[in-house]
Amino acid sequence: MKRSLESTSSPRSSKRQASLASFLKPKTAPSPAKAKPPIIANGEGNEDRPIILDDDDEGDLKPLTPFDKSKAKVIDLFLPSNNTNLNNPKQTERETDENLPTPWPPTNHPYHPPPTPTYNHPILIPPPPTSLHPLHFNVNPKIIHNPTTDLDLIYYKSFIDKSSSKELMNYLLENLPWYRVKYTVRGMNINTPRYTTVFGKDSTEIPWSGYMKCRPRAVPEVMQRLMRKVEQVTSSQFNFCLINYYSSGLDSISYHSDSESFLGPNPTIASLTLGYPRDFHLRHVNYKNHPRTGKEVPVEKFTLEDGDMVIMKGKTQHEWEHSVPKRKSAKGRINITFRKGIVRYATENYYNYNVGKGPLYRWDSEEKEMREVECSDGGVKS
Repeated sequence: MKRSLESTSSPRSSKRQASLASFLKPKTAPSPAKAKPPIIANGEGNEDRPIILDDDDEGDLKPLTPFDKSKAKVIDLFLPSNNTNLNNPKQTERETDENLPTPWPPTNHPYHPPPTPTYNHPILIPPPPTSLHPLHFNVNPKIIHNPTTDLDLIYYKSFIDKSSSKELMNYLLENLPWYRVKYTVRGMNINTPRYTTVFGKDSTEIPWSGYMKCRPRAVPEVMQRLMRKVEQVTSSQFNFCLINYYSSGLDSISYHSDSESFLGPNPTIASLTLGYPRDFHLRHVNYKNHPRTGKEVPVEKFTLEDGDMVIMKGKTQHEWEHSVPKRKSAKGRINITFRKGIVRYATENYYNYNVGKGPLYRWDSEEKEMREVECSDGGVKS
């Protein structure tokens, strides 16, 4: 059931939302004379205010609004990278994917290698240009954690560096197969309000050819490299890559959570933005009356810009919903999410709702729009 976003609006929540949005924008590092000591304190009354750790400010714990400084709580620090030195966060600020371990994947990895690198691809996906070797990354995160409301995020500003993001978007837009899936839910015909595609297979030992309801596709080489880098900085593992293209501000996704049982308990999901900025909203499932506090939980609103990545982990998928609302003036944006499916139904579900049985679309680089094309091989079996 969809809940009204307007019901959460209040002067107080508007201030908090504006504060989070401004906090997530890049800022100049403070001078030594103005540097603030870490805030380590216990206090009450901070139930609805996420605590933010910003590596750019040398480990300063930042409540969401200035008047909460005396009420900050200690959080358990999630280490975002095996290479990150938290005492010197700028040490590994910019990295590439040149030194990822090989061979890959290891034997215990949930992504089992397909029979061929292009297995079940419905079209030829060419290798990425040499200019995308290597990809460049910024790996200093901001950690957003609220133990009361179970909001648990890691935010990377320009995770994909500007030197890579624009060309990567163009490559994906021009070379991937895209779909505008239609399906029926409870007797209603649904037209997916965005273009979608998906690659990968669940972690079971079922062979790639052993699926009766779908044809799982190998993760393309450039997406595999990107997935491996995301694994490195999150200490998580993935076997699916879902990609959405929002062609305009009319394309959107309504409030939902990725809490399906086929993702396992407390799934970690990495969400990467390429292209035009879009608003990203998070709403607690009990936002009108939180069961622990009895209070309203304000909607968190901020803008994801080109190259930004949000990691949703812990209980976030069970306790929060997220959306990308329609925006009149928005332009093209690609969203890439990495997930780990653990049972057969994960594969069947993702191909049904992201490929389906409808037509295939390709990007027309001259007209700058999607065009329906002929293709005999779909991702879902009839």
